[in-house]
Amino acid sequence: MCAAALSAARAASLARTIPVVEPFGHIADRNRSCRRSRLALPFLSVFAFEVLATDGAARVGRIRTSHGTLETPGFFAVATRAALKGLDPEVARRAGVQALICNAFHLAVQPGPEPVARVGGLHRFMGWPGVLATDSGGFQVFSFRHGQVADELKGRRRLPGPTGPDLEAVRVDEDGVEFRVSASGRRHRLTPEGDVELQAALGADVLFCLDECTAYHVPFRVTRDAAERNLRWARRCLERFRALGLEGDRALYGIVHGGVYPELRRRSAVAVAEMGFGGFGIGDCLGETKADWYRVVDLVCPLLPQDRPRHLLGVGEPDDLVEGAFRGIDSFDCAMPTRLARHGQALHWQLPRFRLDIGASSRLREDVPIEDGCPCSACCRFGRSYLHHLFRAREALAVTLLVEHNLTFTTRLLARVREAIRAGRLRELRGELLAAT
Repeated sequence: MCAAALSAARAASLARTIPVVEPFGHIADRNRSCRRSRLALPFLSVFAFEVLATDGAARVGRIRTSHGTLETPGFFAVATRAALKGLDPEVARRAGVQALICNAFHLAVQPGPEPVARVGGLHRFMGWPGVLATDSGGFQVFSFRHGQVADELKGRRRLPGPTGPDLEAVRVDEDGVEFRVSASGRRHRLTPEGDVELQAALGADVLFCLDECTAYHVPFRVTRDAAERNLRWARRCLERFRALGLEGDRALYGIVHGGVYPELRRRSAVAVAEMGFGGFGIGDCLGETKADWYRVVDLVCPLLPQDRPRHLLGVGEPDDLVEGAFRGIDSFDCAMPTRLARHGQALHWQLPRFRLDIGASSRLREDVPIEDGCPCSACCRFGRSYLHHLFRAREALAVTLLVEHNLTFTTRLLARVREAIRAGRLRELRGELLAAT
C-alpha cells in the first residue's frame, strides 16, 4: 500500500476508534475509549530522526514521517486554521516549504475534528502532502489570559485580580483548562488526554503536549506552579498517546517550561527528557530580549537527548533562525513570514531588520525585483513598483506574492544554514548575517 493510502487508512481507523470529540477534546468515557482505541494497532514505525553532520552545537539532520521528510534545521510554516495565509499549499511546496503547523484549538472550533477525520485527516483535508504538526492550543491559555506577546512584553496588560474579566476567560486546574471562546461565548473543557485525542483525530505527524504558557511579568511562583503542572500534564499526554497506539507512527513532543528562571528550566528539561518523548519543544516565555532566549536555549539543549529533534516554538526571524541553529535547534515555527506579507513587508538579506517596505512611496519608482537571485514568482516576474501598486490598491495578489517571497527567503536561508554546518562554517555565516544588518 502506498504511503498516502496507508496514512488515509490509519486516519480512518482513528476516526472509528476514537470517540466523537466534543469541542476542545472533552471525552465522556475515557476508560472505555482507551480500551477500544487499542484495536487500531499495529502501526508501522515510520517517524525517525537522524543527525547527518555537526558544527559545534549545530547539526544537520532529517525528520522522516509517513508524509515526507523535513531537512533540519528546518521550518514549520504556520497554517493556523489549516491554511497558509494567502497561499496555495502547492506554491508553498515550490517555495521550499517542507512542513506546516496547524492549531488544534482553532480547528476544534471550526470545522471540528469530525469532518477532518472523515476525509482521512488534515493532509487530505487541506491538500498538503508534506510533514504536518499540530500545536495543542496551549498558547491560547497564555493569550486569552495575558494578551498577545507584544502586549505582555510591553506591559499593556497585566495578570488581573481574582475577579478580573480576563481571568474568567481561562480557568486552569489540575485536570485541564476551561476556555470561553469570545466568538460564541461558550465555555469548553480541554484536558491533556482529550487534546491528544483531538490531535490524533486531525491526523498530524507531530503532536505537542497540552501546556500552559506563562507571561514574562508574572511572579516566580506562578511560573513554578505552571511548570510543575505542565510536567504532570505531559505524563498524561504521553500515556494517552501510547494508549492510542501512535508511538512510532507519529511523534509526541514534550515541552520544556520554566520561563526565564534557570532552575525551573533545568528541572523541566531533565524531567521531560526522562519521559521518552519522540521530540522536544522549547516553549513558555523565552524572555524580553533575544539575549534572554539565547540563554534559555544554551541551558536547555545540552540537557535533551542528542538523538531526538528539538523545536523552538514561535521563533522565526532570520537572525533567530541562525542563532537557534547555532545553539542546536533543529526546527522552528513562526507566523512572521506571512504576517509581514499582510503588512506589505518583504524579507531582504541586506536591509535593517531584514525588511523591505513595499508600501513605501519610493517603491513606485523601483522597477527591480524585491531581491536579486530570489526564485519566487514575485522576484522572477514583477518589479517593486507593481507590487507597491498591488499593495496600495489592496489587491489580494499582493499578499499572495509577498507570502511566497517571504517563505522562499526563509527556506533559502535555512538551506544556507545547513550547507554552512556541513562545511563547518556556520560561525562565519552568522557573522555575515550580523554584518549585513
